[in-house]
Amino acid sequence: MSDVMYPEGVLGVKIEKASVQSYLFGHRIKPQQTCYEYLSEFLQVALAPKRIADTDNTNFCSDYFIVSEETARHAIEYRPISNMGLKRFVFFNNSRLDTKAAIDKKAYKQCVEILTSCMETDNMNSVEEKDLISILQNILYGFSIENAGRSWFNKNLLPICPEVLFPESLARKRLRSNADPGTYELDSKFDFNSYTYMARGGEVYYLHLLHAINYYDPHKKDLIERQLNRLLHSIPQLSEISSFIQQEWVKGMNFDESDMKKPVVKKTMGAIPLYYAYRDQHTLSEITNYLDNHIQPMEKINILSQGIVLQLFRLMTTTAAKNSNSAGSAWLIDVCDQNRREYDEIRKLSSRCFQMNEESILKYIDIGIEHYANECSDEEKNKKRNDAEKDTTKLIRKVGKNIGIIKPLNGPNMRFTLSEDIIKFLVMSLIPAGSKVTFDRFLDMLYDHFEMIISPVHYERAVTEGKIISHGNAAFLKTNQSDFAIKLKNCGLLRDLSDATAIVENPYESEESQN
Repeated sequence: MSDVMYPEGVLGVKIEKASVQSYLFGHRIKPQQTCYEYLSEFLQVALAPKRIADTDNTNFCSDYFIVSEETARHAIEYRPISNMGLKRFVFFNNSRLDTKAAIDKKAYKQCVEILTSCMETDNMNSVEEKDLISILQNILYGFSIENAGRSWFNKNLLPICPEVLFPESLARKRLRSNADPGTYELDSKFDFNSYTYMARGGEVYYLHLLHAINYYDPHKKDLIERQLNRLLHSIPQLSEISSFIQQEWVKGMNFDESDMKKPVVKKTMGAIPLYYAYRDQHTLSEITNYLDNHIQPMEKINILSQGIVLQLFRLMTTTAAKNSNSAGSAWLIDVCDQNRREYDEIRKLSSRCFQMNEESILKYIDIGIEHYANECSDEEKNKKRNDAEKDTTKLIRKVGKNIGIIKPLNGPNMRFTLSEDIIKFLVMSLIPAGSKVTFDRFLDMLYDHFEMIISPVHYERAVTEGKIISHGNAAFLKTNQSDFAIKLKNCGLLRDLSDATAIVENPYESEESQN
């Protein structure tokens, strides 16, 4: 087992400083984080000023990605903007009563008064100032991520613009008991360094992409930064509304300018296994292809959030299988119509493949516990094993069902499948905008990039390469393959050229070609 991490040394050498799964799969990926929050945290890290820690350079860089060999040896600090005034305005009314502290009730009321005072309405119009406040709240709250039961300070919006990339915040009484509601302390006295819902999953993806840029293709940096910047500013009206609310709150409260220059949020990134570098080339091509597609911004954000989770899960399952010497890295995808005669055979084979995936992950966890926690008692080892299982196999089950790559939602025989959104991500990330490939070539690309098995050809290939254990002749997968072609056609992504030839086409225009 390799102990090499990226950046090296960030997690230290003692298991007490990080969980077993952090060393094995990256620090850290948690099931509490929704797929939108993976994307939001990734964009937050990319957008925030950052620098390489423990070096002579104290200047913070505004680039999305730092290109330097120093990234391999030192932690990276970043300083996202909290925008707590905006967050309170959007979520305070729509949150649990027991989390509404008196100090924030007063602040919310002041914020509404400040905004009302700077609004004007046409006398001929029946809309009053109080109605405008509700309209603004409803517009922004309409982009809320599903997070029922959370406190207002732990809720999040879809990552639709830079102003709403909120870092996680907790209202600790010990920090806020003496805060003055009319000063800078009000919004600065939150705990911004606890990780529950924004649980570093986005950081893991960012570090993976950072390594890929630095050590595979630094020339991709400018392109990806341009693409991400375009995505973050694709709905300028929402950015203007959000910026207006936060700025008026700051001006109305007369926060001291010198205080406003002090960074409220200071974060240091964790680390990922250096083994993840095996996927650098694939991830770079996939993210650049996908971001280049000219599609409606909300659809683009939605599909990308799911695609990032898919890429992270591929990193985890392949890493576990390779490092535990297990035949369980390939995903046999069940896309067969349930009315087909071959359906039961495909379901059973796909379910067995899913079990092999989980077995290889659990085997890798056991290897990690013996390596990193060999001096712990049996009771401690069992606890570490249970914790690791929650953040790996159970994480994949929960989030995988949410994004439509695992079925059924309840009951036995879990197996991999593909939702319409994931199919679109696969097409847009593997085939450049406006381009096309043959259906057979697309099946090759799915296997090469994501180790997905849909056809008999790739099943046999996976058996030969030791990525799956043979269960005999799988000719019945031809039905699975033909039903996948039907799914692609129903999504408007496949055309038949003849009885023997079909092409998979990315129908979208290129963003780059339009600018």
